[in-house]
Amino acid sequence: MSQGMIALIGLATIVCSSALALSKKTHLAVPFIIVPIIGGMLCGFNFYQLMDFAHAGVNSCFNSILICVCAVLYFAILSDTGFFDIMVNRLVKITKGNVYVVLVITVLVGFIGHLDGAYNTTYLIAIPAMAPLYKALNIDRRLLVLLVSLAAGPMTGMSWANPAKQSMYDPDLNPVVMTQQLLPIIFIMLVLAVLYALWCGKRIYAKQGAELEALRNKYVVEEADKPIDWSNKPLARPQNFWMNMVLFIGSLLCFVFVTKVKTYLLFMIFSAIAWVLNYHDAKDQNAIFRKNANTMLAPGFLFMGIGVMVGILNNTGMVTAMVNCMLSVVPESMARYTHILWNIISLPLMVVIPYQAFTSITPVLMGIGQACGLTSYQILNPGMIGYINPCSPLIAANNLAAELAEVDIMELCKYSFLTCFVFNTIVKLLCLALGIA
Repeated sequence: MSQGMIALIGLATIVCSSALALSKKTHLAVPFIIVPIIGGMLCGFNFYQLMDFAHAGVNSCFNSILICVCAVLYFAILSDTGFFDIMVNRLVKITKGNVYVVLVITVLVGFIGHLDGAYNTTYLIAIPAMAPLYKALNIDRRLLVLLVSLAAGPMTGMSWANPAKQSMYDPDLNPVVMTQQLLPIIFIMLVLAVLYALWCGKRIYAKQGAELEALRNKYVVEEADKPIDWSNKPLARPQNFWMNMVLFIGSLLCFVFVTKVKTYLLFMIFSAIAWVLNYHDAKDQNAIFRKNANTMLAPGFLFMGIGVMVGILNNTGMVTAMVNCMLSVVPESMARYTHILWNIISLPLMVVIPYQAFTSITPVLMGIGQACGLTSYQILNPGMIGYINPCSPLIAANNLAAELAEVDIMELCKYSFLTCFVFNTIVKLLCLALGIA
């Protein structure tokens, strides 16, 4: 079979799997499993050969699955103890109604809330904690969601978030090494989020300075010292806050700097320690495990589905054929920047097309980049930190954020898009400038 025909089948495989993923009529993993098998058969391979390819692909993503499962459990235990609630509450009290401090604290709360890498958790922690303060000071709550998202974006570059998922595309990738390369970007983007918050504060004071001072005085008197209500959180252990703080800081240092131990093993160790420190009987420990089991296991089957797709696309030669066809019409000088350009233009595309549709593009980007002499790290690094939240109404977490903040989802997307696009573009250009892309 000709290279052109194989490339056409590969393209059809990607388009069909993406279209089925968008249809929402089936679990996301289903099209990533079934469609590539059909595509592989059309390329002339038999079922047993394709199963060998699929096995190789699934094997490559086991590290991703283990990290995600163990990371969710660890952060879930800390969250259930009330550790994050106390941190957020103390940050809120520090503000005393000062708008500049409120906005900067919002960034810090978003940073803390996104340590587990899940936007749903981030919004559930940050928005309910900060929204009453925004209401009291009459600050646009769309800005609340935007600032939380700008702070959360860089945290997707941590080794247990996006980098943990990349070994499904290259099993030799080390998530910790990827995070170490991204640390300058993470730091710069967090600083930019703080600076943006301060600039927003200046604009707010210019428009409603007198009103803010009056509202601030009222807030400090009536709201600032309300205690946390633990009545609906039977698993909370607020008395263990400082003990958990020591554990938390120690674990973060290990996740970032201990590169000779598999990250999922570190998460297992710290999860066990957190269990023992906070819950002294099997009943409570099992309750936390059961409560978070769905969240822990859901990514696993999806990652295996993606592993099947990647294994078949790569081993049948579909990716190679598509890459060769693209390189035959695109100048090599431009092809070297394909992954950068794609990561910039994909954000506006994701506003109208769900991000799941783009999952199958990564193997093609990998093939083009490797043909141009780039490493897997250079190809994947620019996509690790993204800002599609809160720009798209097609993302469930964004709808949750809009509900929590009591704002219209479409108004939120219009309000956030330009800022997020600029931040997203800065990340990609910084990766290029620092030589990690």
